[in-house]
Amino acid sequence: MKVNGINESSNVETIIFEQIISKISSKLIHLHLGKEYLIEQSLEDLGKGMKASRSYIFLFREDLEYMDNVYEWCEKGVSSEKDNLQNMNTQICPWWMENLIKNEMIVIEDIEDMPLEAEIEKEILLEQGIKSLIVLPIFNKDMLIGYIGLDNIFETKNWNKECQLVLKLTSEIFSAAFSRLQNEKELQSANEELVKQQKHITSLKAQIIQQEEMLKLSKSEELLKPIGLNEENFNKMVEYVLDILSFDMMVFDEIKLNLSENLPNVLCNKIEISQVIMNILKNSIYEINKKKKLLEEGQKNINILKIDTYKENEYLVCEISDNGIGFSDEVQNKLFEPFFSTKGLEEGTGLGLAIAYDIITNKHKGEIQASESEWNGAKFTIKLPL
Repeated sequence: MKVNGINESSNVETIIFEQIISKISSKLIHLHLGKEYLIEQSLEDLGKGMKASRSYIFLFREDLEYMDNVYEWCEKGVSSEKDNLQNMNTQICPWWMENLIKNEMIVIEDIEDMPLEAEIEKEILLEQGIKSLIVLPIFNKDMLIGYIGLDNIFETKNWNKECQLVLKLTSEIFSAAFSRLQNEKELQSANEELVKQQKHITSLKAQIIQQEEMLKLSKSEELLKPIGLNEENFNKMVEYVLDILSFDMMVFDEIKLNLSENLPNVLCNKIEISQVIMNILKNSIYEINKKKKLLEEGQKNINILKIDTYKENEYLVCEISDNGIGFSDEVQNKLFEPFFSTKGLEEGTGLGLAIAYDIITNKHKGEIQASESEWNGAKFTIKLPL
């Protein structure tokens, strides 16, 4: 009867383990970018099925130099260690890494019984209140990419052969899932690069067309007239410049165009006004790129550009705003001075905004002002008389 009881218990356990593997497989087969939540759902199935306190996946980066707790599930009442286990230098746990690199399973039924060479790892685990654990490396194309593990914080645990087999199969399932995910990321990256190249080609073509237009205009009798002004659609000039700068404009995650449909034409020199718009946009692009360099690793920021055009009294108004670094009051007062620049010597001459000021105020009898945008970045306001 005792033997039968053992066999019956073993059979029940086998069925449970098979159900765990089945649940995880059915979830991860649908894993792709944007559905990474399926990973933690699978860890929940694993943790609950194995009666563990935590289940987790660490991933390595920078040639195994650092590891992060990327995915984690915790039983109710068990504190999460995910935020505490980020950016960990793998050199602090040599015994741990040696086993993983050899593709060996780490089975510790009682943390107190860890070998002497694992004293550092033992101390780290005890700080987390762990009493027992089992860990298995995850490989992708013969390359160690991380490891999957189970913790028990309430009592020591006998991780029998069935438990080890379940973790081994789960590790292989995750290995295949991460491989698909990596392939999808590489494909997405390749597509994005292709789009960038196509936009770059379009931008180059637009610049060639612009140069040809400017050459034609320079020979035109219209520009030889004393005034040299024509009735122009301002919105079309904005769109024209955006098209020319399309490649550089990819630095912005969001471009908001609020161009008034009922905007009257303005008497202006199309080439000069386009140059003003271009100089301001290049300034915004520079400030956004500068801000991106200052952000800490992993810190995200949505880069925004907004262009508004509207009629106000007898003026056509254009506002160009960004959420870049912005400028101090001292810099704001000098922005339109010739040769003043916050850029390095190799990045700018300090003439772009000075030229814009001259074109708007002296040649077109309008106004141009710099102020703080709604996002504490820069805002340039152009006013041209109608």
